[in-house]
Amino acid sequence: MTAQTPIDHIPFLKLLGVQQRESAPGTSLLSLPELREDLCNLLPAAHGGVLMTLLDVAMARAATSHPRAASSTVVTVEMSTRFVKPGRGPLTAEGRVLNAGGSLCTTEAHVRNTAGELVASAMGTFKYWRAPLGGVE
Repeated sequence: MTAQTPIDHIPFLKLLGVQQRESAPGTSLLSLPELREDLCNLLPAAHGGVLMTLLDVAMARAATSHPRAASSTVVTVEMSTRFVKPGRGPLTAEGRVLNAGGSLCTTEAHVRNTAGELVASAMGTFKYWRAPLGGVE
């Protein structure tokens, strides 16, 4: 497997303040240590788009870290998300591979608050990207 792009090299994730933690192959662990006001909705709690980003990236990082990953880059094919409760304070996202095939990978992820309570969860399918990066295909 080729090395993953460091998460701090992805401008959008850097803007949000997402950090990647050590995890076993086929899994991922991300944190959003500071839930800034500009990332919140009117409740105030984490905006749904922030939660979906954490879930999406956690699943993608799990897929690309899998020992049988066909590429170090994936694209989201589909994602099903469930919002359980408002996300407040620092948040953690964990992703894991359910099944990795030759071109597609099925994953799941959970976002939890500092008390360990489930905030949101998702399942997703990702396609391993084999074309050169930077161009439109």
